[in-house]
Amino acid sequence: MRPSLLRRGYHRFKSFAQAFSDQKARGRMDATSTPDGNRASERSGRPRVHVIVPTYNRPNELRRLLSQIDSEAPGFEVSVHIYDDGSSEPAHVEWTSYAHIASLSVSRSANHGKKRYWELVRRALSALRSTNADYFYYLADDVQLVPKFFERSINLWDRIQDGRKVSLHLLLDQREGKPCWTNYQPRLIDTPQGKVYKSQWVDMLMMFNRRFLEELDYRIDPVDPRRWDKDPHLSSGVGMQISRRLHQRRASMYLVTDSLLIHEDEPSVMNPEERKRTPIVSRFKDSDQSLR
Repeated sequence: MRPSLLRRGYHRFKSFAQAFSDQKARGRMDATSTPDGNRASERSGRPRVHVIVPTYNRPNELRRLLSQIDSEAPGFEVSVHIYDDGSSEPAHVEWTSYAHIASLSVSRSANHGKKRYWELVRRALSALRSTNADYFYYLADDVQLVPKFFERSINLWDRIQDGRKVSLHLLLDQREGKPCWTNYQPRLIDTPQGKVYKSQWVDMLMMFNRRFLEELDYRIDPVDPRRWDKDPHLSSGVGMQISRRLHQRRASMYLVTDSLLIHEDEPSVMNPEERKRTPIVSRFKDSDQSLR
């Protein structure tokens, strides 16, 4: 074999070994993934979409969501990273079941619970430093997608004319038009795709961009455990922290005026008492939009 071929083979092996080492150093333990990892979407010319899904003890709902993502994926280069937060039976997904998802991976950890949920989110955001995508989504395992989910959300996002935009909350609930966490009074904004609220808050059912990650420095700060001293039923504090930090940095957060996610009045695994007090139920202006 010619020396040039040997050198070429060595450099290819060295690049692979370095990538594997970097992945281990980041603490990512992907138990299930597509054989080629994140496929090179720049070759396909399709918009690159990356979806984060935390899950805990909801295998049926997770499979339902993955099937819906798969059905909505044609026309997009979709990768999905599932964070199994210590399910009693670890989430198992077979990537060959989802023909249109380009990359599917699962990371597993011990259960963080509500008070350490910020650690899971910090890990997920940190991993996005090396994820190439045009649009990012963070979805709960128990939501469902409206038809043409990616097409509709991306069309709406692209037509929000605001250079400081960082996020779009995708589910409209009882907080519509109300200040949340930042004391900002939401106001309606017109776009060619319809109205949105400039809300200045976001919760963990959202799409976001690279600037969102950069403004947060790809991290979540620890949530003070004293947060729950007076009220043990308060939420994890992650959405509040993200909203306040981004608002302080003058980043723009938006909210849909018609839900693009379907969520019914289901019990919360992480925070059942708070969910009873404050149900999260999708609001639709057009009742037909929620039907798949």
